[in-house]
Amino acid sequence: MKRNAVIAALTAVAVIGGGAAAVAVSSGDDAPATASPADRVSLVSGQESAAPADRDDDQDDDRDAKGEDDRDDRDDRRDDDKDDQDDRRDDKGAAADPGNVTAAQAIAAALKHTSGTVLSADLDDDGDRRWEVEVATGGSTVHEIDVDSTTGKVVRTETDRDEDDAAAELKAVKGAKVSARDAAAAVDGTVTSVEFDDGRWEVEVGEADWTVPLDTPRASREG
Repeated sequence: MKRNAVIAALTAVAVIGGGAAAVAVSSGDDAPATASPADRVSLVSGQESAAPADRDDDQDDDRDAKGEDDRDDRDDRRDDDKDDQDDRRDDKGAAADPGNVTAAQAIAAALKHTSGTVLSADLDDDGDRRWEVEVATGGSTVHEIDVDSTTGKVVRTETDRDEDDAAAELKAVKGAKVSARDAAAAVDGTVTSVEFDDGRWEVEVGEADWTVPLDTPRASREG
């Protein structure tokens, strides 16, 4: 009778808990159940609540992956924009920064150091930030005078007494109405190079090439 009473009591508890509970009863009066109804209900509830948590984790992972992809796309676009800006600056000749000294000023500084006739002035683009000015003094003697592009001071000189074609160039340029300095001043923009070639002055402003005749300071753009 006592055992039947225990079974009835456990069955009632299982029904009240909202689910069936398997109870094992031995022949002894004090035999324990394999699992209480409350434990069985807790296990079932835990299994049911695990699925939404897993879905939330998956959604979080998807959002994290999408956010990472969006950040990568934005970084790529910024890099592309920066490359485009760098290319545009290079096209305008920004890589050759003349500093504070213009081509005309560099020519004036070179002539003050060595009197003669300027055949060319070129802004060095290897990072030294200096103008290289060629001054012919007679015959085939040419002096290369380097002028600092930020201070306007002469920083180095070199003499070549066997310069090819120097005599012919000197003869053509010496009596010209338009000097190298005049040719540089005839072109609008930041001049990075001016030199005598093929009977005329060739002037560079960034990526653009200009020509100036020896008899009049009138610049024409090539191409």
